[in-house]
Amino acid sequence: MAASASNLASEVAQAFLTALDTSLSRTWRDEERGWRVEDKTWRGQDMDFRVEERDWWHLEHLWRQENRKWRKEDVEQRVLENARWIWLRYAEKNRRDVEEKSEQLKSISNLSALIAGFAVVAFVELQFHDPLVAPTHVHELLIV
Repeated sequence: MAASASNLASEVAQAFLTALDTSLSRTWRDEERGWRVEDKTWRGQDMDFRVEERDWWHLEHLWRQENRKWRKEDVEQRVLENARWIWLRYAEKNRRDVEEKSEQLKSISNLSALIAGFAVVAFVELQFHDPLVAPTHVHELLIV
């Protein structure tokens, strides 16, 4: 009987250990399945995030292209404005030069008219005449 009690105890212990091993294996498999489900969820979220990140990258890329285009147009506009400003400054300088020359010509014209007037008055007042011609009027005789 001792052998049978020892056999019985051995079988009970074997059954208990088998049940414990089965229970622990089942628990471990359940935990493993839970981890795998969680891992799949994380991977799915990561893929969604990557798609969203790619979309944001694409939007940022488009924004940078628009920004470059705007900067290029801005530089072209500034070049045009600078050229226009330089041209207007040059035209204004030429206009001032023309006005200055016009004023100089006017003053020279007035001065030459004044000198010509004095020359005419001098000829009339001093009555220059040719000494070889004989005077015919009385006032010519008085002067000579």
